[in-house]
Amino acid sequence: MAAVSGTAFAQSTVTITGILDVGVKNVTKAATGVSKLSVGSGNNNRIAFGVTEDLGGGMKAMANAQMRFDPATGNPEAAGARPLFQGETRIGVSGGFGTVMLGRGLSALQAPNGGNSDPWGVSTVAGSVYAAGFATDYAAGGEGRIDQGLWYTSPSFGGVTLSVSYSPRKIVTTAVTGVAAVPQSQLGVAPFTFTPAVAAVAAKAGGVSKTHQSINLMYADGPLVVGIGSEQNRAADTLTQIYGNYNLTMAKLFASYAVVKGGSAAEQALGGTFAAAASAVNSGLGAVGPVAAGREIKNWTVGASMPFGATTLRVGYSGWNGNGAVGQKDDTKLGVGVKYDLSKRTYMYSDLALQTRKNNTGTAADGKDNSKLGSFDLGVAHSF
Repeated sequence: MAAVSGTAFAQSTVTITGILDVGVKNVTKAATGVSKLSVGSGNNNRIAFGVTEDLGGGMKAMANAQMRFDPATGNPEAAGARPLFQGETRIGVSGGFGTVMLGRGLSALQAPNGGNSDPWGVSTVAGSVYAAGFATDYAAGGEGRIDQGLWYTSPSFGGVTLSVSYSPRKIVTTAVTGVAAVPQSQLGVAPFTFTPAVAAVAAKAGGVSKTHQSINLMYADGPLVVGIGSEQNRAADTLTQIYGNYNLTMAKLFASYAVVKGGSAAEQALGGTFAAAASAVNSGLGAVGPVAAGREIKNWTVGASMPFGATTLRVGYSGWNGNGAVGQKDDTKLGVGVKYDLSKRTYMYSDLALQTRKNNTGTAADGKDNSKLGSFDLGVAHSF
């Protein structure tokens, strides 16, 4: 981490942090046109810029911008399909009242749940799947992030913290085939009012999406972390999750349980195009896609990490029922791995994962059309 102080504002501080992670990955199956062996990363490579300024009276101003990239090519993450500053672009203030932020970033629920429910922190080929079929935003790079957002995080009260995030509805600008337009009478509902001209354009184009709403309540004190939260995206899909971990010293135990419910076909159409892959779902078995309209996905994860000096062993097991569509059966994923610390900032890792998708094509009456995918990675990472 690097830090510098501006000469004009002695109380203002800029920090630069990040992580570089490069390794090799091999899968037994790969999507069409994709190599089974690749050089890439087990974690999201990033450079983050943070600014804080002391405003006096216990208040601070802050701004964060996090750039994500592919270390094997030097290009922006996902070959440029995601925003250059994919990680975060937010500004806000904090004080005794808590923290208020505006911009783009992880939702209130998505920010803490992955790292607290998975031994890998939702990284490497072995990372557990904790929210299959759900995306905070259907846009590319929107697995857990929302744009045009407003966040509030409360101070900690005896280890309990409340977080909420909100983002307004969006007017659909592309005609939606077979979806009835939202009546103009509904377009002026709070919190925003549209002029008749804008309302007419929105109605002609298809309508207005839902708002993004996310809430998370977390207890973190001593060895125990427990969180519970709920979130709705602009397509009216909802995610409700309980997650946490407990540190026994000789091992840290992780678990989560989530229910994802799909919005109606009309609501999902107004949410946009689903471009975000479910977290840690290996692509060799085909994309899971969004939760099916009006359907439900149940998702669970269990795992543990066990430190032995500089070496940490990790194991995790997760399951979910496809994308909730009729005829789809359960997916399961088993991951095991080892992490070796070369220093406080540099470590090596290697992982194995086996994912099984039952009734993969949905055509076998007995549900035995199963498909398996094996994955292996070996890499090195450095944080700064």
